Amino acid sequence: MSLTDRCREIVIGTILGDGCLERNGTNVRLRIDHGVAQKAFVEWKFQELAELSPLQPRIVQRVDSRTGQVHRNYRFDTRTIPRLNGYFDLFYGSARTKQIPKQIRAMLQAPISVAVWYMDDGGKRRDCRSGYLNTNSYRVQDVALLRECLWHNFGVVTATHFAAGKPRIYIPSREFEHFCDLVAPFIIPTMSYKLL
Repeated sequence: MSLTDRCREIVIGTILGDGCLERNGTNVRLRIDHGVAQKAFVEWKFQELAELSPLQPRIVQRVDSRTGQVHRNYRFDTRTIPRLNGYFDLFYGSARTKQIPKQIRAMLQAPISVAVWYMDDGGKRRDCRSGYLNTNSYRVQDVALLRECLWHNFGVVTATHFAAGKPRIYIPSREFEHFCDLVAPFIIPTMSYKLL
């Protein structure tokens, strides 16, 4: 069974960002996990992903064994269902870490997907009118695929910057207003601080 277009577009944006697909037996579930300060965003995703039968969001607390610091997150999982298996195969395959599929250009075509990705992993710089997408966990070749997709599908020119040796997508000042116009219709009120 396939997903509705809107659900699929939100799933893709979520996977590109902070979402995590987990194999649980034969099938796959999607985990949404944010700091408690992003509770409204988690609730929005919970409503939007209703067709995946998500379990109710809950607060999860863990202690960092190195620092003793307590972290509180707000989290939910979808049910483990066959409809997510294909996404796992594309974004993880046999690897243990998330990677960008070569066919990302055909998958990432809706502005709402970019908006969800940006709400998850993006931000604007304070020192100038530019922005970024935190892609630090991806390989350099994955970041190149994403940048090419942003240019081809949305006309957004980006660059790769490195922070602590990890690649990050940089949206320069001359492109950031165009990027904000693209995603603004889908940015929820509590995330509007990420826009101009």
